[in-house]
Amino acid sequence: MGLRINTNINAISALRNLGITDRAQSKSLERLSTGLRINRASDDPAGLVISEQLRAQTASLQQALENSEFASNLVGTADAALSEVSDLLIGIRQSAVFAMNTGGTSAEQIAAEQDAVDSAISSINRIAATTRFGSTQLLNGASRIRTSSVNSNISNLNVQSINLAGQSSRTFEVAVNSAAERGRVNFQLSGGSAAGDNVVKVSGLLGTAEILITTGTDTQDLVDSINAVRGATGVTAVLASGTDGSPAATDLVAIISEGFGSTEYVNLEVVSGSDVLAAAETGAPSALAAGSSISDYGADVSVAMAGANIDTSGNQVEVNSTFFTGNFTIADNVGSGSLSFTVLDTGLTFQLNIEPVASDNTTIGLPDTSAGNIGVTAYNLGSGADAMSVGGFLSTVISGGANDLTSDPQNALRVIDAAIDDINALRGYIGAFEANTVESNMNSLGIALENLIASESEIRDLDFAAEVAEFTRTQILFSAGTSVLATANLIPQNVLRLLA
Repeated sequence: MGLRINTNINAISALRNLGITDRAQSKSLERLSTGLRINRASDDPAGLVISEQLRAQTASLQQALENSEFASNLVGTADAALSEVSDLLIGIRQSAVFAMNTGGTSAEQIAAEQDAVDSAISSINRIAATTRFGSTQLLNGASRIRTSSVNSNISNLNVQSINLAGQSSRTFEVAVNSAAERGRVNFQLSGGSAAGDNVVKVSGLLGTAEILITTGTDTQDLVDSINAVRGATGVTAVLASGTDGSPAATDLVAIISEGFGSTEYVNLEVVSGSDVLAAAETGAPSALAAGSSISDYGADVSVAMAGANIDTSGNQVEVNSTFFTGNFTIADNVGSGSLSFTVLDTGLTFQLNIEPVASDNTTIGLPDTSAGNIGVTAYNLGSGADAMSVGGFLSTVISGGANDLTSDPQNALRVIDAAIDDINALRGYIGAFEANTVESNMNSLGIALENLIASESEIRDLDFAAEVAEFTRTQILFSAGTSVLATANLIPQNVLRLLA
């Protein structure tokens, strides 16, 4: 073998291996101190790329989860305010029922109840104007989904949610196949007035009332008698021909259901007498014998919207689809044709997932719930002096309004019931949105987040048991390498023995 002094190959080799062990020990110490298997790209390039993608997705999911919680809190604020509105409406209805008890109440008592109604309506308007979540107005119409270019035959358009797929607006076409109808029976007295006593039963959706037609009763008397009990029957009578109400053979009384739809009907039964002529719909009346009856049912409007599920009740249309959810009213004089409206990019948009696609966000609208916007659009039965207004908005129930407790308590009750239905429907919608969209989304996001974090941990986090074993190995190797290097440095000293 060769003995060299200038170049100690054994020491160089031992030093190189000791350097490798030192770097391995340094990495092991770094991993143990950070708890991460990957601290820099060189540790695992492919693993780093995948783990960074998972980290970005995890952070986005955490934000989407916070967005969902934000949506839940906002909707909860609106629901709490609407709950108070509902309580106020129940009190208003109680006052209206009290006012109808004319046999046991005084004018002063009704006036006191009217004061209570006015105060409650004022509170409803205040709640609508002041309910906020942060700086967002919720119930004054500022958070509604706005529309434009609405066909004049579409009214009460309420857009609950919309998916515009990134567009600033979208126009929807509504095809009307057939119009809504009321139940109607034409009624006439033989010769224009009764020649003897007749008894008829008039029935509608609300119930049945018995009408006595005595000798000399004319058609105007008959209209008044039927309308006096419309709160018990749900039907209204108007003069369909003749203008002055005087006895005439041509005077025709139309008994009409106050609502539209297949559940509305009118039934006329002759209990006794022979002076009654009747026909369903617009047919010419013919004699109706005692013990006989005639009925007519209304019909729901028939409409279609491409790609949407349609539910109709009377002239009310409910639309539920992936791109549009809402309701509106079709005018009863539209038998067929195409109507349209445009929805604008407004309302409250919640980003409930992580991608900028339509399926990952939801837009809802909260309508104006002030007294001038809850109830039902008033419509007239009959014309001229015989016209009778049915329905109206809650604001008409205040003192001096068309439906205050002294003017028309029966119609006031219908208006209040319609307002209660509006608030209940809105609460049901936002409750379903919270339960079925927001809370279920939070549950699914929580599971996805858990799995993503677990996947990232598998790639990036350190297995301490394995790393401690590796660190112990490198410690031993380092000690051994140091000892070997010391030994290698002693070998050139053997050259001195040759020089002695």
